[in-house]
Amino acid sequence: MKRRYIVLAVFAVLLLVFGFAAFLLLGGKSSASPNPPSFSVAEFGSVGDDGYAVFSHKGNGNLTLISSDEPFARKVFIVKDSRAVDDSRFNELYLQLKSLETYGYNVTITNSSKIGQGIYVIPSGAMPSYVLTRLYTDLSNLTIIYLGAKDLIIASGLKKADWYSLLTSYQKSHLIQYDGTLNQFLEKQNRSLFSDILYSTWAKPTSSTISVFDNGTKTMTLRHGGADGNYLRLIYNFNDQLRGIADSQKLNQTDLTLVPDSPDVFPGQSSLLQFSLDKTNGTAFFTIKKNGVQLERDSLSRVTDQNVFIQKLQFDSPGDYLLYAADNSGTLGSGIFHVKDLDIRLLDHSGFRYTFSVNLDGQPVRSGEALVSIGNSQSKKKFFINDGVLVVDAKLEQGLSYLNMELLGTKKQIAITNNSEEATSFYIKYGIPGLIIVLIVYFGATFTRKPSYKLRFGESASYIRDEVHTTFSEVLAAFNQTRKDLHLGNSPITPQEFGLGIKTHITNGADITEGNLEGVLKSLVDSGHLENHRQYYQLQGEGDVKKNVLQRMIKEKLIENGIYFKEVPNKPGTSLQTDGIPNSIKFITKDYEVGFYGDTFSKKAIIVVDEESEVRSIMNLLSESDRAKLRIMQSNGRIVFVSIDRFGDIL
Repeated sequence: MKRRYIVLAVFAVLLLVFGFAAFLLLGGKSSASPNPPSFSVAEFGSVGDDGYAVFSHKGNGNLTLISSDEPFARKVFIVKDSRAVDDSRFNELYLQLKSLETYGYNVTITNSSKIGQGIYVIPSGAMPSYVLTRLYTDLSNLTIIYLGAKDLIIASGLKKADWYSLLTSYQKSHLIQYDGTLNQFLEKQNRSLFSDILYSTWAKPTSSTISVFDNGTKTMTLRHGGADGNYLRLIYNFNDQLRGIADSQKLNQTDLTLVPDSPDVFPGQSSLLQFSLDKTNGTAFFTIKKNGVQLERDSLSRVTDQNVFIQKLQFDSPGDYLLYAADNSGTLGSGIFHVKDLDIRLLDHSGFRYTFSVNLDGQPVRSGEALVSIGNSQSKKKFFINDGVLVVDAKLEQGLSYLNMELLGTKKQIAITNNSEEATSFYIKYGIPGLIIVLIVYFGATFTRKPSYKLRFGESASYIRDEVHTTFSEVLAAFNQTRKDLHLGNSPITPQEFGLGIKTHITNGADITEGNLEGVLKSLVDSGHLENHRQYYQLQGEGDVKKNVLQRMIKEKLIENGIYFKEVPNKPGTSLQTDGIPNSIKFITKDYEVGFYGDTFSKKAIIVVDEESEVRSIMNLLSESDRAKLRIMQSNGRIVFVSIDRFGDIL
């Protein structure tokens, strides 16, 4: 018998022995499949200037809380008008918006000229006269999304009329207009009606996004957008296994806002709350709640004129603590005391290098420094946090060790169990038998061809020889996990990166062919799960794919050229992400700012476009005076336009 078959036979026997031993150690039980995620909102409410939602969850997911001064709609009507201009891709639009039903919307096609309440999508290219008539009536709880020109009307044929400029600001606030016909809109692929409707972007709501893990009950808070009471919507997505929306009733604000002297602290840190009450109806009480549970209730006294009260606040558990001052007539004042949640987790260990994720309140820490020491040592070394990742070089003894970290104004101690052994220690400990096992594995791997897998989509997942049958949900889960593994947040990824994710999470380390990977991506794009630009891919509904791709390319070019930069939201007061969807950001360097046309800049601006032709298009849209101003700024070097392909050349 040839040597290769002998080695393979021995290798197979060893695998059977080890497999049987593991089976016995586990009690002969197979590992249970993970439980499906669950989510429920226990309470919406209002404290001080903020609204809040208390919810329970099981599983890992992303949540976005948004606030608006108008109620949120769940009914979407797509108007199919037989007189529409250039709308042959109507069914494509319908299929895109139909996916809103997975979140709890009701999406309907209608050819009726009657416009009621809800969200009406009018992809007619020119404004139907009956829609224009509806704009002159009561517009409560109505939003019209119109794809078409501002100077065309459908009324006994197509007519030219400057109807848009005659609308009042109130009427325009209920009309969202996009230039071009339906076909042109879909061809550009630079806007997602799915995302606009889900997040009610036209209402300019305030928003906050967090990620949740494992199981638990949490409170999520958000500053109100208006002064007369607000509505909240909580959008949840648990790796596409569970998604939906929960809406509040109208929430009214209290007159007195309770604000501690340090409203945001770390666990164990204290803060003082001082407030005054005028005459009360009976005895006043001070109450603290967290996650829907009352933690404290202190009697303050009966106030007959004006009294000042001081409360010390200090808690060891992170989260949002709701503060209330009330008497027999109800709530007199309310507010929030936030204890920050700094989460540091070991991601990877290789040799003396330890890689950690660093998240603050569910979001990656963009940048920062950490002073690290080992055990009782007083020697500290500085390491840097970048995009939520901290890499620490440390030589730890075998067994349990502790890393002491000082970062973001607090201290954390991380326990690490080091079970790795150097190669020499392994052979000393296990001797010749260990060496034989290593040699058998080595030669077995040498003589065995690594399989190449094909991916096929079906209703269930099973392994058949060199093929893997998998589902859309499993492949999309691998897509999300790939971005998490590579610490890319929700940025678009390349086919090569996606291929690594499939190899890691679906084919158990086996390669797939390049052509087959392209087929998988095409299937996901055609089915509406993914969208792409310049061979980068992102999930449908994650914002402007073109802008997101360019932002990633800009960032990589800056890093390649060794240029230090900061990422900041283009609009002050906004966050970098909304429910995992990157907002428009600028890259700030020492000498200049990098962004897109329409951004605001405080120093020399490098404006990146996808193609050179876009610069001409921008110029053509400007008035003569604005075009002259822009050319002066260009000649003075204050503004530079550059295509993404030439961006690296000017750095």
